[in-house]
Amino acid sequence: MRNLTRQSKSVGSLITLLALFLFLLLPAFAAAQSVNLTWEASNSQNIVGYNVFRSMNADGPYSQINSALDPNTSYSDNTVQAGKTYYYVTTAVDNQGVQSAYSNQSEAVIPGGGSGSENALYSFAGGNDPRLPYAGLIFDKAGNLYGTTEFGGTDNQGTVFEITASSNGGWTESVLYNFTGSEDGGQPYGSLVFDSSGNLYGTTNFGGSTNCNLGCGTVFKLTPGSGGWTESVLYTFSGGTDGGEPYARLLLDASGNLYGTTLLGGNIGSVCSSGCGTVFKLAHGSSGWTESVLYAFEGGSDGASPYDGLAFDPAGNLYGSAYAGGTSSNGTIFKLTPGSSGWTESVIHAFASGYDGTHPYGDLILDATGNLYGTAYQGGHEGYGMVFQLQPSSNGRWREKVLHGFANTPAGNPVGGLVMDTAGNLYGTTMLGAVTTTCSNGCGALFKLTPSTGGAWTYKVVHDFGQGTDGYHPTGDLILDSTGNLYGTTQAGGAQGSGMVFQIMH
Repeated sequence: MRNLTRQSKSVGSLITLLALFLFLLLPAFAAAQSVNLTWEASNSQNIVGYNVFRSMNADGPYSQINSALDPNTSYSDNTVQAGKTYYYVTTAVDNQGVQSAYSNQSEAVIPGGGSGSENALYSFAGGNDPRLPYAGLIFDKAGNLYGTTEFGGTDNQGTVFEITASSNGGWTESVLYNFTGSEDGGQPYGSLVFDSSGNLYGTTNFGGSTNCNLGCGTVFKLTPGSGGWTESVLYTFSGGTDGGEPYARLLLDASGNLYGTTLLGGNIGSVCSSGCGTVFKLAHGSSGWTESVLYAFEGGSDGASPYDGLAFDPAGNLYGSAYAGGTSSNGTIFKLTPGSSGWTESVIHAFASGYDGTHPYGDLILDATGNLYGTAYQGGHEGYGMVFQLQPSSNGRWREKVLHGFANTPAGNPVGGLVMDTAGNLYGTTMLGAVTTTCSNGCGALFKLTPSTGGAWTYKVVHDFGQGTDGYHPTGDLILDSTGNLYGTTQAGGAQGSGMVFQIMH
């Protein structure tokens, strides 16, 4: 590698970029990749630090990638992506704030890594920066990513954030809104949804009404404008018959109405002292938003405590999961059918524990033929959860098929839902299990299920979390881009320890 020296007119000395080293963990771990830079210190006594710049084009233009002046003579770039080429230069800054000319340029070619290799797009730092992203992500039309974190932000009550791809191949994070835990809501668990005008909608678990200990939760809207994003509360839950603590993402219909679930509220004091949860609708009218409860769970065979969001079929029926209740108190999959006198709930599957599975957490998805797919947190072959399919029949009954039962190693205990690619393959994550022992009960994994002739499904671990500066404990749903790459979040870990946004290459 060449090391060129160029005289700086401003500072009177030059940095020389001595060496560029690319370190990769073993490919079997599909670990995040990084570029480690070192350079020769300036011989001027007035130098107080250095800046590092990067480009995806030889000879620039360059963008600064260090957030603050670095007094050291080394830097690790943890935001590189597999299959890309990067060009680096550095500058020296003196005690008057004067910056030198660029050093010589060094080049790093990042191996493609192949299917299953991971790119760390952003690692959360906590504090005023977000932390603990429980939910998954969504794309906008330009390919930028949006999500929520349960904590972090200026009041440590959670945030809405955006991750934007930059021209130099990296990703930049910005916080769109900091929740205060007061009337605006606090501690969002669910992912977001866009409307056709580019507005974002979501829920917060807490904040809003003071009827509940930490607040009963809200439904909010974020509106983009020239000065940033403006938050407005569309509905504040009271914790009574209207529901309380909405954990899940919202569902938007073609008319702009919103649908969701609450963990509590509804039928108060019958079976559940704080209510067994609800399915609700927010209708948008000329005078604002009006909430109505489509169904209030009774806590018996109908189910109780819906954690997750809803799914529409083409006929306008709603499907969801209840974590508890049912004939064996292990949770249910329910259907809500609209009619002239309201919505009718029916249980299409009640989990019976054992091989069947228990306690469904994740969102449901439907395929083109009307089959439902989801995950259960426990039960299955070894008690560590399972992936299931529900097939409708002509007589109105649904038949459950267990596609995979987890056995802790190599993965266990799925919390997020599934995503299906155009070939019919299913992808999901487990919060625990996997081969990594750095986390108590395992760090989690990303898996793939491939259908084959005869109805069998082949299971494969695509990525084990918890290696090095990798994140761990993924709980949100995954999303796919147009080329089949997967994106998601981990609650914890990452280079700064407060969770991360990742990309898994197809």
